[in-house]
Amino acid sequence: MHPFKFVVLAALWTVAIWRLPSAVRVVKHRPVWIAFTSVAAAMTLGHPAVEGLLNGATGINNLATLGKNLLGILGCSAILQFVISMARPQATRTSLRVLTAFGLIGASALTFLFALTPRPYNADNFFAAHTGSPLGTAYCSVFLGYLGVSMTIATRLFMGYSRHAGAAWLRLGLRLLGIGTAAGALYTAFRMAHMLTRLAGHRFLTDDRTTQTVADIIEYTAIAFIIIGNSIPACGVLWRSFSDWHTLRRLRPLWSSLTGAVPDIVLDTPHHRGPRIRLHRQVIEIRDATLILASYAPPHLREQADRRAAQAVPDGEHRTTLAEALWLRAACEAKHAGARPLIDSADERPVSPEHPHSDSDSHPESHPDADSHPESHSNSDFNFDFDIEVARLRQLCEAYHSPTAEAFATEHRLEHI
Repeated sequence: MHPFKFVVLAALWTVAIWRLPSAVRVVKHRPVWIAFTSVAAAMTLGHPAVEGLLNGATGINNLATLGKNLLGILGCSAILQFVISMARPQATRTSLRVLTAFGLIGASALTFLFALTPRPYNADNFFAAHTGSPLGTAYCSVFLGYLGVSMTIATRLFMGYSRHAGAAWLRLGLRLLGIGTAAGALYTAFRMAHMLTRLAGHRFLTDDRTTQTVADIIEYTAIAFIIIGNSIPACGVLWRSFSDWHTLRRLRPLWSSLTGAVPDIVLDTPHHRGPRIRLHRQVIEIRDATLILASYAPPHLREQADRRAAQAVPDGEHRTTLAEALWLRAACEAKHAGARPLIDSADERPVSPEHPHSDSDSHPESHPDADSHPESHSNSDFNFDFDIEVARLRQLCEAYHSPTAEAFATEHRLEHI
């Protein structure tokens, strides 16, 4: 096997194995796993050693070719089902029935024509060996036609859906998938044109050897784009998970200080969710703690914080963040010292109009779809841009632990001694 083909085959099996756990857990992830597994198995059957073993064991010439093409039909159907479930989710059930029916028809036609096509010997290249043969051309045309139609439809859906995808990495991945399926459609058109031209007894644009080389280049280019396009969104998710984990650690000192002053707002449940959900939960608890501690920051304390921040930072945005950090840290000190809140009620709690506090609303873990749709909390549980809020809290955390905030808190700690 050519080294490049071996690399592509190894990449296909790597993706198939990588996606297996997800396919077992989530039904909607199975089509893409089936697609990659089918293509990887088809390429494995194309290996001379595997092909020779299968044909020798059964005594049926080019049986591996039939197996490769049947797996190709399965892979095409799976790719179409995958993109339809993304781009046209309302048509998922209908498309599954239609694709199953057409897949069975295509597989039956291939098997029937394979049985009729004379195969006196085991050809290393079934397409080349049956160029100019009516039955061989009919067999190849069924497979190429199914592949070409599938890739054309998939290209249109991938490219169309990429325009509506929110994340940049998802848009890029979908476009590369679309380029890959477009190359697949080009491969089928090139192969079909060659076979039909030779069947008609005319010369093709290139000789048979060059045609095979060009076809291989197009085929493996298509597979490479599909592998890369499929991997980029997954890499984007991994990168976002790493970024969320890093942000969790950056915000941990602020969260620890605030929840140490008001520990009752922390939801006492295990942290078994992903970093995105845990970050949502941490941000909510920081906001809830801030709302409660606001009752320990009287107007004169906030005015002093504003004046001290104005002396330390000339910039407006950073000055506002520093001022909040100053009075918030002083409020923590007051709470620890036993000061009474401005709202003197055991049951009354200051809340933000856009984010009322409750266990069901404050914690993403209470939502059944928290794992599958973490972004939904930034729209339903928060009435602000989540990423902007996280960036603001990172600045607040830095200001909260600055020497200015520490000095301000020390001054006001003396008032409660």
